[in-house]
Amino acid sequence: MASHYEAPIRKPLVTGEKSYHDVTVDIAAPVENPPNKQWFIAFAIALLAFLWGLGCIIYTVSTGIGVWGLNKTVGWAWDITNFVWWV
Repeated sequence: MASHYEAPIRKPLVTGEKSYHDVTVDIAAPVENPPNKQWFIAFAIALLAFLWGLGCIIYTVSTGIGVWGLNKTVGWAWDITNFVWWV
């Protein structure tokens, strides 16, 4: 059985000395190999952003929605409230 199928309509997608197995190994490598340093850095940044957002939610629930300025007569609070109502 041939390792490459030559379609008569278009040029082959896998060119050079690579076989379909080599392409499969290259594509599956990020999932099957252990994470590298860049992945841990990106994960740490995402975790910090998540924890910051969770802290903001906890602060809002414990303090009240007044920290947003909705308890004062400010113009932008009406815009936000109206937008949330329509959505």
